[in-house]
Amino acid sequence: MSGTDDNIIDFAHERRRRGPRFNGGLMQVLEVSRDLVCLCRDSVIMAINGAGVRLLGAGSSEALRGRRLAEFILPEYGHVLDMFLSGRTSEDQPVATRLLGMDQTIRDVELQVFRAREIAPDATVVVGRIVSRALPGEGDAQAVDYAPPPFFILADRAMNLVCHVIDGTVRYLNAAGAAILGVAGAGTLVGHPLAALFHPDQARRIAPGGLAALTQEGREVPMRLMRRDGDTVNALVRFSRVPSRHRMEVMIEARDLGADGEALTALLQQAETLEMRVVQRTRELAEQRALAEERKLAADAARRFAEDLIDTMPSPIWYKDARGRFETTNRAFREMFGDDPARMAERMPDEDAATDATLLSGDGAPTVFEASLSAPDGGRREVQVSKSAYLDTEGRPVGVIGMIADITERKAMERELLRLATTDPLTGALNRRQLLAMAESELARAVRHEKLLSVIMCDIDHFKRINDACGHAIGDEALKAAAAACRLALRDHDVFGRLGGEEFAILLPETGLQGAVEVAERLRARLAGLCLSPPGHPPLGLTASFGVASRGSADDDVNALLGRADAALYRAKAAGRDRVERE
Repeated sequence: MSGTDDNIIDFAHERRRRGPRFNGGLMQVLEVSRDLVCLCRDSVIMAINGAGVRLLGAGSSEALRGRRLAEFILPEYGHVLDMFLSGRTSEDQPVATRLLGMDQTIRDVELQVFRAREIAPDATVVVGRIVSRALPGEGDAQAVDYAPPPFFILADRAMNLVCHVIDGTVRYLNAAGAAILGVAGAGTLVGHPLAALFHPDQARRIAPGGLAALTQEGREVPMRLMRRDGDTVNALVRFSRVPSRHRMEVMIEARDLGADGEALTALLQQAETLEMRVVQRTRELAEQRALAEERKLAADAARRFAEDLIDTMPSPIWYKDARGRFETTNRAFREMFGDDPARMAERMPDEDAATDATLLSGDGAPTVFEASLSAPDGGRREVQVSKSAYLDTEGRPVGVIGMIADITERKAMERELLRLATTDPLTGALNRRQLLAMAESELARAVRHEKLLSVIMCDIDHFKRINDACGHAIGDEALKAAAAACRLALRDHDVFGRLGGEEFAILLPETGLQGAVEVAERLRARLAGLCLSPPGHPPLGLTASFGVASRGSADDDVNALLGRADAALYRAKAAGRDRVERE
């Protein structure tokens, strides 16, 4: 080789070492280039060719002069800017980045930076080339966070849901994820909060604190996804933290448990086309083992999901084996009965053991009963217990499943409704209908067992005068005072009720006529001793007239018995009031 050839080789080597040389006429020369070429001083655009104007979405080069090139680089690629300013890039190091033009279009480009010391110490020439077509949604300011093209291509070919999340917002969703969630396209959920992908009962788990914990799991966790049509999807989900300048950047992969069979079939079909026929039997055995392991993992995941789901239910739930041992309990059950199995058995309803035996005998259908239980706060809870036998694959009972519903408030409401339906709201005595019903019952019992039964009719004297002189409010107070005084003088099993107006009736079981007269005299004296002090009126005394009757040996009619006592009452009023008359 001649000396001239040696000089040419040396010159080329030195040219590569030092980089290209630039002068002031550079832009006129490179205007024909289809790639972006711009001259920058301290990252400020001083000149740019037509291809660069189009790439940055500007109308003219004048609109770009004086602006920093870094303004057009997406924030996720800020490290590229550091390379520009530090001068670490060279023609041997193209940098992949994304540019957001003035027309809001996103473009994926490779940039190369060349030092231009011949022009100025801080001058650089930047060359940019488009490396992919625009992604769906370009031109829309909402679509600036799609994943880079290489990741986009790989993720969109995946069979599982793949999602990119930055600070709790969806930045990318692949096609498989869109199909699993039932949305029209992968870009539909971009820009939405992460919660839009999951069932509402998972909100606490994907909140910022819960999301950080999920990324540390290191394994797939069972969760529920929410389709757009309202259906839920049981899935195994893996959360992976991505090192980033963002507060929280996460990659999410979700595997639909219901689609495992189809996915595995597709994998096997692909494997059959790649593997040699000579190892067919070996491959089939390996595939069977893998399928069995996959099914076991799916079953374990489904079981964990079911346990998590049951644990969130507010009603106490349990499972006992055939020996009566508590094998499974949820959180609500442990909060009510504690963690000690012995204490659990002690605090269960009295009917629990008997109903267990019936269910395990194979003859018992699901059973429901009400009971009263002691609560952790020391009070009592009225509950409804629902139980059924758990059967093995051959239909034999091998355990008992139960659930408890707290019906304390419902039972209290029932009692209050019963009280309102049977009680006079003013005096608290039984109302007329309930009084007559109990009179029928007491008379039937007395006739059946040949027992004594007496009735006292009571009427407040001159009650109309009280209403006319003092008003109905004072009259109501007089009735309440009279009713309270009567109840204090009666036994617990005596029946006291208001027939209407100022008239009351008293049933005295196992009491003869003479005993009933003595009770009536005691009531008359107690009422005569009452004295009311209505505001603006003189002190007001009360008296009452009483009629007493007793059941005869052949008397089995309530109306006849009450009629005889009422007749005696009218004789007491005719004889001057404030007295007792007997039949």
